[in-house]
Amino acid sequence: MINQINTLVFDIGKTNIKAILFNSKGKIINETIQNHKFTSKLNTLHIIQVEKIFELVIKFIKNISNNFTIDKIIFTSHASASVININENKNIILPVIDYENKFDKKFENKYFKYQKCTFAETLTPKLSRGLVLSKTIYYYIHKMKAKFALVESIIFYPQYFAWRLSGIKSSEITYLGCHSDLWSFEKKNFSTFVFKNKLQKKIPKIYKPWSKLGKIKTNLLLKTKVNPQCNIYCGLHDSNAAYYLYERKFNKIFTLISTGTWIVIFNKQMKLDLLNENKEIFAKINVYGKLIPVIRFMGGREYSIIVKKCLNFIKTKKSIDYLFDKKVYAMPSFADGGPFKNIKGKIINKKLLRSRDDYISLASLYIALIIDYCLKQIDSNNSIIIDGVFAKNKMFLYYLSVLRQNQRIFVSHESNGTATGAFLLCNKGSNYKLNLKKLPKNSNQIILSYKEEWIKLIKKNREIILNKNKYDL
Repeated sequence: MINQINTLVFDIGKTNIKAILFNSKGKIINETIQNHKFTSKLNTLHIIQVEKIFELVIKFIKNISNNFTIDKIIFTSHASASVININENKNIILPVIDYENKFDKKFENKYFKYQKCTFAETLTPKLSRGLVLSKTIYYYIHKMKAKFALVESIIFYPQYFAWRLSGIKSSEITYLGCHSDLWSFEKKNFSTFVFKNKLQKKIPKIYKPWSKLGKIKTNLLLKTKVNPQCNIYCGLHDSNAAYYLYERKFNKIFTLISTGTWIVIFNKQMKLDLLNENKEIFAKINVYGKLIPVIRFMGGREYSIIVKKCLNFIKTKKSIDYLFDKKVYAMPSFADGGPFKNIKGKIINKKLLRSRDDYISLASLYIALIIDYCLKQIDSNNSIIIDGVFAKNKMFLYYLSVLRQNQRIFVSHESNGTATGAFLLCNKGSNYKLNLKKLPKNSNQIILSYKEEWIKLIKKNREIILNKNKYDL
C-alpha cells in the first residue's frame, strides 16, 4: 500500500479563512471554512488581529490532526499585509495595518510625494488606502522615526504564519512583487523605497514559495497534536497560487479570471506597452519570478453591496429583459480600486427593482460588464479560465459568455483553485488533473444593447466629473 502524504493548505483571505486538507492525489479530504471577523479599530487604525488568526490556525491544525495525519503545511493569503516585529522572541509586534485602512490626507500626500517609487520601476500604481504595502510600512517609519531602527524584521503575511509554526523567517517573490512598491522590476532587486529606508536587512531571505522551511516547532506539538515530521513550506500570495495551478496544468495560452473578494485578471500575452498606472493595469510576478500583467477590481465586495441593497425577498423571474426595458443600470464603482476608482457607484432607476432576484440579476450582469471592460483593456483574445466563487454563478457565466462570445471560456469545477495551486507547489509530482468545463457560445442582442447603453452612461458620467473638476480648479 502506498503511503498517503496529506497537505494542509491555509487560504487566509479578506472574507474567509480556509483550512483545506489534500491527499497525495490532490483530492480534498477535509475542509474547514470560517468567516473572517478578525479586524478591529485601534485609535485611528484599521488593524488585523493576527494573534487571533494564529490561534485559529492552531485550532484548525489540532482538530484536523484528530482524524488525519498532516505531513505538509503551506499558507496563502491576500496581499498588502506585513508583520513588523519589535521583539521576535517575545512576539511583540506593531499593530498590523489592514489594507482597507484610510490614512489622513497629509500623510498620504507626503508618502506619494517623497516615498512612492515610479510606476516604471515597481509597476505598482498609486493605490488608495493601504493597498500599497510600502505605504503601511512607511506609516510606522514616519511615526516612529529613529525608533524604527530597532525593528527586528518585516515578515509578509503568508510567511508570518509559516515562521510562527517553524521558527524560520522567509520572504518570497509573489508577495514581494504584488503591488507592494518593494520590488524593482527594472533591477530585479529591492526597490529604491527599500534601500532609501534601509529595510533590506529587515526583510528575511527570499525563498521559493515551494521551499521547505523546516518541521513544526517542538513547543507547538502538544498544542496541535500534529505529526512531528510535518514540514512547513514558505507559501505565497493567493491569486498567484491560483495562477500557478493553470500555468502548470493548462496547455494553452490563457487569461485567468480569479474571483473572490477581489477579481484579479491575468493575461501573460498582453503587450507591456498597455501597462497603465491610471487604469490600474499593472504587474505581478509568478512563482518563477516572471512578470504577469494584471487588472483587478473588488468584484466580490461590489456584488455583495449591490445585492444587500435589497430589502424585498419576494420571488420574480430573473430576466435581463426587465432590466433593459426599465433602463435599470448598476454604475461603477461600489468599492475602492479598479478601472473606475474615481466614480461613485449608483443604481439608475433603483426604485423599479422588484425583488432580490432582480438585484442578483443586476449584480451578476454588472460584474460581467466590468470584467468584459477589463478584458478589453488588457487585450485578452485567448482562452479564458474562470476560477473561484463566481464560477458557480450560472447567471454571471451566461452574461459573460454573451459578452465574450469570440473567446473560448472554461469554468473550473475546482472551487478552491488557490488552495489547489498551493498544494501543487509542494507536491510537484502529483498527477492532479484539471476539471474544466467549456461554456457554450451564447448570443443575446438585448445584453449587447444593454452594454452599449451602459458604456454611454459611463462616458457621460466621466465627462460630468471631468467638467466639475475643471470648474473646481
